[in-house]
Amino acid sequence: MATQIAQLSRRGLLRLGAAAGTAGLAGTALAGCGSGSNNGGGSGSASLRFVFWGADDRVRRFQEAADLYMTQNPDTEILVEFGEIGSLETQMGVAMTAGNLPDVFWVHGNLFPQMVAEGHVMDLTEHFGQEIKSEGFTDSVLVSGQVDGGLYSLPHGLQSPCTFAKVPVLEELGIPIKSYPESYTWEEYAEYANLAHERLGPDFYGTDEPTSTGYYDPFRAWVRQRGEEFYTTDGDIGFTEDTLTAWLEYWDALRSSGGAVPPQIHRDDDPFFQGAPMIRNLAAFHLRNSNQIGELQKLSPEELVVMPLPGNGGEGTDSIFMFPNTLAIAAGTAYPEQALHFVDFLLNDPERAEIIGTTIGSPPTQEMRDVIAPGLDAAEQQFLDYIGFEVEAGPRAMPPNPPTSGAFGGEMTTTLDAWAFGQQSIEDAVAHIFGPAREQYLLGN
Repeated sequence: MATQIAQLSRRGLLRLGAAAGTAGLAGTALAGCGSGSNNGGGSGSASLRFVFWGADDRVRRFQEAADLYMTQNPDTEILVEFGEIGSLETQMGVAMTAGNLPDVFWVHGNLFPQMVAEGHVMDLTEHFGQEIKSEGFTDSVLVSGQVDGGLYSLPHGLQSPCTFAKVPVLEELGIPIKSYPESYTWEEYAEYANLAHERLGPDFYGTDEPTSTGYYDPFRAWVRQRGEEFYTTDGDIGFTEDTLTAWLEYWDALRSSGGAVPPQIHRDDDPFFQGAPMIRNLAAFHLRNSNQIGELQKLSPEELVVMPLPGNGGEGTDSIFMFPNTLAIAAGTAYPEQALHFVDFLLNDPERAEIIGTTIGSPPTQEMRDVIAPGLDAAEQQFLDYIGFEVEAGPRAMPPNPPTSGAFGGEMTTTLDAWAFGQQSIEDAVAHIFGPAREQYLLGN
């Protein structure tokens, strides 16, 4: 049975719990309908399909925002569709290949270069500052959507990788809480992860292991802290074999000691949001995106804290990087005028900003940050303080991902999953990534 995506129509007629019974993204929900299709049930002059990922709290907020928009614009129906981030990436790839992308959608970073190269997304250059208000957007937050002089996606939530932790566990074990401009070193992180397992095990571990799950931001930080980059400016691998080898050896040692969770725990459940080992009370730390603190705190009975990634404090602040949550419009949408108007609403409407809060990250403009600040809880304010430091830190720029980065990243994930389960040695995994994977997906051989 194909992985499925839930859809909420004009007034949220489908309950969130009924998601498993709705049409699959690769079936009727995405692949079966072209961009801007009326789906036979639209009561207005336009019916826009809006796709994103996230847990229940995020879904409820965006349905409420969509309902607000439809109240303001009764001639446009917004069909809200959502799914789990990993399966949604696969399904969006299928929809892209078939030419059936939704009208407005959140952009998976791995798919974005290919989407642009193959003409699947609208160039917003002439519309930004016209149909879409541009005041308050700085160059630094727009750069992620710029390719070869065009603007193909817009940031609607600033976010970055971080270290989450259970505050009571850290206090019980005497582990210090770090905040910018300080951070743990990678050696300290391993020490504290091992301590958590030694004192609270045998079925409690220190940290999740992000690489084999396809989450590469902690490794990207490791790479940048060594003066390298994930990719070069000409689209090749930007890190060395020694750097990757050292990273895998680090995690091999942590898994062997119990400082990191066994790989089967990641396979038992989606390792993010509800399935994160930290949320399942299986680990003290969780490496993921800082904007998730609000949702994770709602899922956790214990207080959580946001801390910098190991190595990103002190002189390492130059290695900080942000990946904004971005929006794009399908080039083939049947309703470009309405899609542009809806994107402007998602970026610049104060009521929408109050509804969404920080669930997708910090608003990209100071005006919208000022709108939401009075209503933030302690966890969300913690996040705004965290991202505020990073915006002002002035980290060095990163080369863009090449168009084939999604395919290369997928091959890396497959290879490192085999490594995590002991089916491939570190030496063989590194050799495959720098050999056949690089040659096929980056060099085009």
